[in-house]
Amino acid sequence: MVDGARDRTAEVARVYAPRGVRVLEFSHKLGKGGAVMAGFREARYDCVGYLDADGPIPPSEVCQLVDGLKDCDCVVASRWARGANVLRHEPLFNRVAGRLWNFLVRGVLFLPVKDTQCGAKFLRRSVLLPLLRAAALTNRAFDVDMLYHLRKRGNSIREFPVTWAHDPDTRMPIGRAIPVMFLSLVGVRVMNTPLGKRVPQEWVSWFLDRWGHV
Repeated sequence: MVDGARDRTAEVARVYAPRGVRVLEFSHKLGKGGAVMAGFREARYDCVGYLDADGPIPPSEVCQLVDGLKDCDCVVASRWARGANVLRHEPLFNRVAGRLWNFLVRGVLFLPVKDTQCGAKFLRRSVLLPLLRAAALTNRAFDVDMLYHLRKRGNSIREFPVTWAHDPDTRMPIGRAIPVMFLSLVGVRVMNTPLGKRVPQEWVSWFLDRWGHV
């Protein structure tokens, strides 16, 4: 998935086409969630998922996550579940912000997932297709939107502890993302109550157009 990139990402990825790699290119930014959802729509197989590009999880554990779909509808890699092994931590500010975010997710959405933002999740394609019609967020809060709707539909979600290492070269505009993610979280809660029917659609469209790519 390449959305608005100005480097050689697409060119390098196409080298692996003989191994079954497909490259989806978009001239404009879709946002992290928008890019993942666009990839989901192109999925062809029974197991569908995504993994952060900086390779924080060993390939052997990725295979274990996929195997977990034998017993549930969605598996979530977790840095905070019992048994997880963090080889290299994020900066302290990121860790504190992550814990606070999880506290808000649990308090606002009542979502019993310890680590919603770890970038590795896999789903059954059968539960994914209805989800694509329900989830609306395309920014970095899309994970909680996706998990919220999965749980709302009665699908089973399991967290798996993983070995994880932070890449110090990873860049995330966390200062700019925090307020947008908070507003997105509140939006998911409001839009899934009777009050959500009274929110003007143009307000929703404006927010998604303005902040959907952060």
